[in-house]
Amino acid sequence: MEFLFITPQELKSTTILGGNVDKDKFLFSIANTQIITIQALLGTELYDVILEGAENDSLTGDYLELYTKYVKPITKNQALAEYIKISSYMVTNGGAYKHVAENAELMSEEEIVRLADTYAGIADTYIRRFYKWLDKHSITEYKTYQDEVNASKNMKNRSGWFFNQSSNQVEDMRQMGSYNDDECLPHYHNR
Repeated sequence: MEFLFITPQELKSTTILGGNVDKDKFLFSIANTQIITIQALLGTELYDVILEGAENDSLTGDYLELYTKYVKPITKNQALAEYIKISSYMVTNGGAYKHVAENAELMSEEEIVRLADTYAGIADTYIRRFYKWLDKHSITEYKTYQDEVNASKNMKNRSGWFFNQSSNQVEDMRQMGSYNDDECLPHYHNR
């Protein structure tokens, strides 16, 4: 099994996720967030360094700071945002179902999106802080282009179901000509 930046217990104890939720219901959200969001944010080379160091508990200095102050919070909040959107659904041999608990009122689609966006917004805040942090720290493994990952793109992690608007996509704000300092586009020191 792949190493996860956030343990199920960390996710349960530091968010609104209930302590009795079976970890098998949301582990894939953590794993997907690592690949889709974190690897795209860091680039493959730095992602591999952070993954190996976290797994071996050998991160120090800037790498440890990067991991604890940015990678873990982004992973936690984005994974929860993704799980919230699908948490009521189950696909089994008998088909796809929507779970309804006794003595509970289901949230509307709008309420679910709003709750998921709250946690995606927290992840976005950490992503903006990561870009500012990166401007002040030199990380050798951070490169703007490598393998299939283009870390020069500004991450837009806002979650939400697709309604003719972008969702969880990476947009290259430089090519679009619409970025400004408020969006915290990095000034890459490591090329």
